[in-house]
Amino acid sequence: MKLAGKIRIFLISLFVFCSFSVFGQCDSDSMLDECAHNLGTFNYIKSYVIKASSHRKSHPGYSYVFSKGSTYLLIACEENLKGGRMIINLYDREHNLIASTYNEKENKYFPELRYSCETTGLYYIKATFEGSKGGCGMCILGFDKE
Repeated sequence: MKLAGKIRIFLISLFVFCSFSVFGQCDSDSMLDECAHNLGTFNYIKSYVIKASSHRKSHPGYSYVFSKGSTYLLIACEENLKGGRMIINLYDREHNLIASTYNEKENKYFPELRYSCETTGLYYIKATFEGSKGGCGMCILGFDKE
């Protein structure tokens, strides 16, 4: 094989490798850097990396103890690698939906949700992507004492 052919194969292989390694991953550090300023005056608690594929049935769920008298902020930060918008749902201890970043009646998405906690207890945060298309994102949780 001529040198030009070997170089061409090497460059094509390098391009394919870089495409999968750069665009196929969920870069949590850059998402956190990019979206953390949306907390404003809220205190950062933690962040959850959300990676969901269209063929996986279950979506990640997390729990956190919320305190009465605090307001919580959940921020949806997404990479939109596959076109699905991230939806964050908040559930009470009995798994009843109490808030969401998606209003189904109006077909409207919101980048964040604020929840004023009236009852101390365990709450569940579940992230999905619209139409189960899958995607990559991060949910950032913050709080503010009233």
